[in-house]
Amino acid sequence: MDKNTVIGLLMIGAILFGWQIMMSPSDEEIKAAKAKQDSLALVEEAKQKAENNVQMNEVVAEEETEILLPDSAQEAMLQSKFGIFSKSASGENNAFQLANDLVSFQVQSKGGRISYLELPDFKTYDSLPLVLVHPDSSTFNFSVNVGNTRYNSQDLYFTPVKQSDSSLTLRALTTNPSEYLEVSYALRAGDYMMDVQFKSTLKNSDNKIHIEWHETAETKEKAIEQEKRFTTTYYKPINDKSDYLSLTNDFDSETLQTPSKWVSFNQQFFSSTLIAENQFEAGSAISVTNLSSDKYTKRFDAQLILALNNGEANMRWYNGPNKYKILKKYDLDLEDQIDLGWAIFGWINKLVVLNVFNFLEGFNLNYGLIILLLTLVIKLLLSPITYKTYLSSARMKALKPEIDAINAKFGEDDAMKKQQEVMALYQKTGVNPFSGCIPALIQMPILYALFRFFPASIELRQQSFLWAEDLSAFDSILALPFDIPFYGSHVSGFTLLMAISMIFYTKYNMQTSAAPGNNMMAQQMKIMMWMMPVMMLFFFNSYASGLSLYYFTANVTTLIQQAVIKKFIIDEERILAKIEENKQKPRKKSKLQERLAQLAEKQQESKNRQLRRKKE
Repeated sequence: MDKNTVIGLLMIGAILFGWQIMMSPSDEEIKAAKAKQDSLALVEEAKQKAENNVQMNEVVAEEETEILLPDSAQEAMLQSKFGIFSKSASGENNAFQLANDLVSFQVQSKGGRISYLELPDFKTYDSLPLVLVHPDSSTFNFSVNVGNTRYNSQDLYFTPVKQSDSSLTLRALTTNPSEYLEVSYALRAGDYMMDVQFKSTLKNSDNKIHIEWHETAETKEKAIEQEKRFTTTYYKPINDKSDYLSLTNDFDSETLQTPSKWVSFNQQFFSSTLIAENQFEAGSAISVTNLSSDKYTKRFDAQLILALNNGEANMRWYNGPNKYKILKKYDLDLEDQIDLGWAIFGWINKLVVLNVFNFLEGFNLNYGLIILLLTLVIKLLLSPITYKTYLSSARMKALKPEIDAINAKFGEDDAMKKQQEVMALYQKTGVNPFSGCIPALIQMPILYALFRFFPASIELRQQSFLWAEDLSAFDSILALPFDIPFYGSHVSGFTLLMAISMIFYTKYNMQTSAAPGNNMMAQQMKIMMWMMPVMMLFFFNSYASGLSLYYFTANVTTLIQQAVIKKFIIDEERILAKIEENKQKPRKKSKLQERLAQLAEKQQESKNRQLRRKKE
């Protein structure tokens, strides 16, 4: 890799790092946002307390009424408050357990909703059960409109009418035996997907099921900030590509103007997705709110509308891991929730990286070893590009003495003439100064694709390697007693190794590079040699350790490749002989040379005119 390539890559890195710094909020903005969030939390807490107090007062009032009023008066009161559902307005809140080998959940009779859902095969970072639905942080209310009255499931007690180990049907009864509201849950064997059916025999209804769905997502991963960065609401319009709400804003919402196939509360490695059999109607609304908490990441809210067809509405409910192979098999674009990168970067991950990774995974190796082998496979595939890059560098090195002579001859006073002579030398010797940049540019999409791949791969979650406890999160080898801005309060081992390998990699390329330069350029290269690794230290310190492990292995592998190419493949004497041979061949000027010559002539004419004016 020649100097131009190194400078280009370093400048790209510097721009990315600078952009991150510029876009980062100031301390004042962070404090203001936190204060605002805390204020909203206090308001919400006060509101909740007030609502709880009202509910408690209502319960007390009802209990007192039960004591003071005769049965007929109590029935009249329930009839007034709950209308035709007065028969389901009281009862016991029983829990019903359903499970298969992948999912375990409870349905409560009050509200007929799933109140608890656990994935037995997974644990949180703190080794606690991994719960996607918790009674204290979730609600699921479905309602129907009858005339001008809306009846909410959360106010009603449902009666079981059919039950097995993996299915349950509950019914909210009315004063008319032929009218009721029913909900059924059925788990599929060996699947994270369940079937949900709503049924209504109510007369004079609007033939719609209105769903109010809320989740406050609890933290499950070691790297909380990274987990928040990947947590948001996704949705799939019927006739368009899937989309998502903001990943970075404190709050974002969307009223869906067209019908949608599914809506998903998506966390870094797990998702809870409602999928309509037909569609959720236009006018459904979704939102996501960032929470300044170490216990919770974000709050999800959705108001969805399902049309009843002959009194029934069906949907599916996925609660499980964001694993590409699992989501892909449903053929619903659910895998779009896994951020593997856009455009060409996503295609590289889906067509190449994932297939190689899954192939290596089949050997039941440690995932750290899989990353090492994946690196070697990718570097092997890119070895022709590495060869071309080094060959270009060797040719430039062979020309360095002549280029230095041109620099010394013209200095800085006649930059145009100097550039013209250098380009003429390139043309004469058949050396393309940009041939080393093109292979490097080809590698950039692969580097960025892998930058997206590792943090999004649930396969690396809680997988250890050497000192790293979790390859999907940062690996801390030293906890600092203080927090360094943009860096954190820990030292990541693989990130440190990556930065050290970058120093050796850049230093080696400086020694083998023969791009034209002077002492000032050499000093700039030395500064960049140290600045880029330091930037990467800050940038990657809190990222997935599997990513840093890959880049470290890639740098070491490239150094070994270049050493082998230099010692056993590239013959510098033959390159020199070829260059001398090319000098003897007459060559037509390139278009770039012709333009430079024209510019030089115009520049010289301008200087001559200025001299004549001074003499006059």
